[in-house]
Amino acid sequence: MALYAAVSMLMLASPNGPTGSGPVAYVIFILVLQCAAIVYLLFGPLPDRKWQVVTFLVFGDVGLASVILLDVPTSALIGTFLFALTGSMCTFFLGPRLLVAHLVFANLVIVYIGAAAYVQGLWGPWDAIAAVLVAGGATSGVPIFAQIAWSLVCEDARQSEIDPLTRMKNRRGLQNAIEDLWSLARGERLAFVLVLVDIDRFKSVNDRYGHDQGDAVIVLVADRLHGHLGKSGVVARTGGEEFVAVLVGESEQLCELVLEVSGTLTDCSDPIPVTVSAGAIVIAPDSDAWTSGVDVVNDVTRAADSLMYRAKANGGNRTVLESM
Repeated sequence: MALYAAVSMLMLASPNGPTGSGPVAYVIFILVLQCAAIVYLLFGPLPDRKWQVVTFLVFGDVGLASVILLDVPTSALIGTFLFALTGSMCTFFLGPRLLVAHLVFANLVIVYIGAAAYVQGLWGPWDAIAAVLVAGGATSGVPIFAQIAWSLVCEDARQSEIDPLTRMKNRRGLQNAIEDLWSLARGERLAFVLVLVDIDRFKSVNDRYGHDQGDAVIVLVADRLHGHLGKSGVVARTGGEEFVAVLVGESEQLCELVLEVSGTLTDCSDPIPVTVSAGAIVIAPDSDAWTSGVDVVNDVTRAADSLMYRAKANGGNRTVLESM
């Protein structure tokens, strides 16, 4: 924004800049808006909503284009390189669709400037084409390559949250999702439930059938668990044969789902039949636990783990559920 304001001021001082009271007044108006935006960004809250960033994008693109088009084409083409800044903003904050819209607008402005330079006799046809290609390549290449790099980084980040065996979230992915689920439950006054599930006597499965068959059992249990609870929250594999589900919804409905976990995951007709034990903690909307903030999830996890071991001590193949 400071660069845009500098361009506006330099154009007002340039002998090749806008002439006449109307164009000069317009550039001054844009300059005032740019300075106001700088003050807001320095001292006000940073934009954190998409519409605010989109507004900044539109103001930057339209303001820049309308100002530089008042200059002679040869100077205006230099100003188009600033389109790369708003293009990079699209990459990191708005996404590829708005980036494409920005690039279309920016390149239309560049083509118009090149055509104007040719019509006014400032450049020959080949010079105009070369200038348009250079300006278009520079303003488009930076955000496009940034978008490609950012997409690769984001994909790596997503993969780091995925368990390679079950393709569900791992412990890291679960931790990143918990805060959003906690905020959703608190904001909508819904119940928050954490369920810890462990396959009973899984070591004997590996010892008797081998690790490949053990992995197949884990995948089967993971698929059934995700199918049973996945629509109500996030399900993750957090250890060898251990799973954690974090759910948000109506208390009665979630409690019914949780109490059905052991029966849903167990099927005597499976090639390698297994049972599971589960411990679950429910935080009702009116619970005092909400006052402790999201940090209480650590206490909830330890409590659910204790309940899961209680279920195992009582013979396994059951779910123990308590409220906090």
